Amino acid sequence: MIVSKQKEFRDILKKIKGSVFIFGCGICSDTSRTGGPKEVEEMKKLLETAGIRINGTYVIDAMCHLQKVKKAIRDNKDGVSLSDSVLVLSCGSGVQSATLCLDNSKKVITGVDTMFLGNIETLSSLKEMCSLCGQCVLNETSGMCPVTLCPKGLLNGPCGGMKESKCEVDENLDCVWVKIYERSAVQNSMEDIKKIARPKDYSKKRPVGSVKFTGSH
Repeated sequence: MIVSKQKEFRDILKKIKGSVFIFGCGICSDTSRTGGPKEVEEMKKLLETAGIRINGTYVIDAMCHLQKVKKAIRDNKDGVSLSDSVLVLSCGSGVQSATLCLDNSKKVITGVDTMFLGNIETLSSLKEMCSLCGQCVLNETSGMCPVTLCPKGLLNGPCGGMKESKCEVDENLDCVWVKIYERSAVQNSMEDIKKIARPKDYSKKRPVGSVKFTGSH
C-alpha cells in the first residue's frame, strides 16, 4: 500500500485556479485517511468555504489504474470540462494518471505528499510514475514527476544532453522536462519552472518505523 499524508490546505489553495473537480482514491488514500470518500467530502467543504466552486467529486477505486481514470473522466465529463483545475487526493502515480488522461489545458493539482510503500499487516505491464520521495513537486511541474520520469532525476531541467526533445540517456524516451515546459506554457504557469528548485531533503524519503492512522470512516 502507498502511504501518504495530506498537504497543508493553504498550500493546496495557493495552487488552485478557478473552479475545481476533485478525484479521490478508494484504496491507498482511503486507508491513509488522505483521499477516500470522507476526505474528498471534507476537502469539498473546505474549498467551498474558501469561495472555490466545486463542479463535482468522484472517488476512483485505484487512481493508479489508467483505464479506470479514463472511464471516470468520461463518466464525469461535464463536471471535469467545466473545471479549470482538477484536484487529486492520491499518490504521485495517481496524480500523473490524471495528468496523462487530461489535455494540457487542464491544471492537475496534488493534495497529498506520497511517503512510502508499506505492507498491510493482519497485472502484466507496470510503469514507474512515483519515487515515493515524501516531497511531491508535481504542483510546480504541471503534474509530471521529474524525479521519476527523468533518468537523472533532475529537479532543474532539461539537461544539456537533451536533443530534439529526446532524452540523452535513452534516445527513445521523450524528455519529461520538454513535456513539463509544454504543459506549463499552455497553463500559463511558467513562473513555477523558472524557479530554481532546492535539493531534496532525503531524510523525509524513508521514515523509520510505521505510521499510525488517526480517525475513522
